[in-house]
Amino acid sequence: MVGIYCRISKHKEEGKDVSIAVQKKYGIEFAKSEGMEFRVFVDEGISGRNEKISERPEFALLLNAIKNKEITHVYCYDQSRIERNNTIWNMFVSLMLEHKCKYYPSGKFLDLDVPENKFITGVMSLANELYATVTGIKVKEAIAINAKNGKTHGLCAYGYKKGDDGKFAVVEKEADIIKRIFQMSLDGLGTYTIAKRLNAEHIPTKFNQFSGNFRRKDRYTKQITTYKKENIIWRGNVVHDIITNPVYKGVRMWNGEQVPIPAILTEQYWQEVNDNLENNRKKVGKRDEYHYLLNGITYCADCGSEFRGKKRLKGKDSAYKCKGKSKHYIKCNSRGISIAKIETFIIYHLFLAKGLQDFLAGLPENTEKLDELKEKIGKEKKELEYLRRAEEKAYKNLADPDFEDDEKIKETLKTTKRKIKEKENAIDILENRLIERSGENRLKRVENILGQYHLDAGFDETRRLVHSLIKRITIKHEPNKRSGNFLVKIEYRGFDEQSIFMTNWQALNWYCLSYYRSRAITKEDLKEDRELARYLLKSAGKSTKLPKDFVGFEASSVSSDIIKLNPTELIYFD
Repeated sequence: MVGIYCRISKHKEEGKDVSIAVQKKYGIEFAKSEGMEFRVFVDEGISGRNEKISERPEFALLLNAIKNKEITHVYCYDQSRIERNNTIWNMFVSLMLEHKCKYYPSGKFLDLDVPENKFITGVMSLANELYATVTGIKVKEAIAINAKNGKTHGLCAYGYKKGDDGKFAVVEKEADIIKRIFQMSLDGLGTYTIAKRLNAEHIPTKFNQFSGNFRRKDRYTKQITTYKKENIIWRGNVVHDIITNPVYKGVRMWNGEQVPIPAILTEQYWQEVNDNLENNRKKVGKRDEYHYLLNGITYCADCGSEFRGKKRLKGKDSAYKCKGKSKHYIKCNSRGISIAKIETFIIYHLFLAKGLQDFLAGLPENTEKLDELKEKIGKEKKELEYLRRAEEKAYKNLADPDFEDDEKIKETLKTTKRKIKEKENAIDILENRLIERSGENRLKRVENILGQYHLDAGFDETRRLVHSLIKRITIKHEPNKRSGNFLVKIEYRGFDEQSIFMTNWQALNWYCLSYYRSRAITKEDLKEDRELARYLLKSAGKSTKLPKDFVGFEASSVSSDIIKLNPTELIYFD
């Protein structure tokens, strides 16, 4: 199979570089002329100077396909598509020779094992790197010259747009909002209060006018969350950045130099508001960095919001608290719980007490869930195959001179490629869940994780182990005398079963109320559930024949396990 590699850098003007469509076209024509199947790899908007393979995803896939001997021939429009970095080129040549993969720049075979060819391509690689470096310098110089002449580069600050002459132009409607923000700050309002007012009045942010998404990675769970730009709201830090931005007094900073642009405020007024900004802030000093073991997996039973750790070593405030309580539109009656106590309890429950390990070890596979996952994976793979055929068809259409500039086909191809990536990610997630749930695999995984823990483990290692075992913790506060009780439900990765614990406001004695099951666990459980089901059906005057997929009743088993914490032996990470 021929691997057709196509790449184009960011911000290329029409005619300044060979388009992806043209590169694909010649690649597909070459594959057809050789009578070979092909697979196209496209890195769009990515520099060939980049040494990090992980930041060139399609190139990484090509290299992996070569290693797996899925690709036996590599086509590229020219060598500069592969790299503009000599280190990358040497690595590429080494891999091609190791796996006996043939190289076809511009569709002509070039034997990389011939010394003369190695020398020539090595010189070309150095020339490509030099060209990229010089081009990069020229681009930076051009941007600097434009900036010094008052021209915009990239996204303009709120209140401005790119004018017809390429320079900054004031957006009057947004400028009025800027003036309001500065006046509210001068009147003594804090930046977060100002943000709340703007949101309450439904005043759009800079990003609300754009389509597309933001992606942010949670620093605790590493999960990526997607936010629509049209839903971005005002935040206190954004308001603060606006107030301290000198562009609004007509000064744009570029490489340490001041560049004049149209001002929205007078310099004197801007300075007055910034001097006053310090009076609107609490003098909290340097912010300390703390560690929270359960951030990202702990949630409130009352409102569904996340519980987050909030620690102040100099004060008494050191608890996991519901984030929903800080939002005026959410009604929540939850209460904070001691960080050290709940973290110590979780460590004892998972690694030091034996009740959990015995409970999980006695659970059989949920074959129904496994079958559901296998069915979903099969369905997703069929849809992925359909999308890949649609992608191949689109590439073939673009290879036809009559359709190579058809924007509708290009847009369809772009959408199809996005769906393929989404589908591949979905399959990976499902396959990982299948591995987690498979009986032998999940028990080995649990035993392996439990065996890795030791009391002198640091925060990062302990957090990794805890998050590997626990999927979700849900905390419910039950008001009662002397500050009430906490009910804590723990869900485990790869299992349907859950544990429910209760403790009072002191959080030193943790009582295991029950182990929840979603189905019969043992053969004896299933036998009892079948007998009960037949009895209930007979009492209701219905047929006592049970379906073949009957797996028992959802139920809870009472437990008498207690985990007692010694207040002098609590585990602290700070």
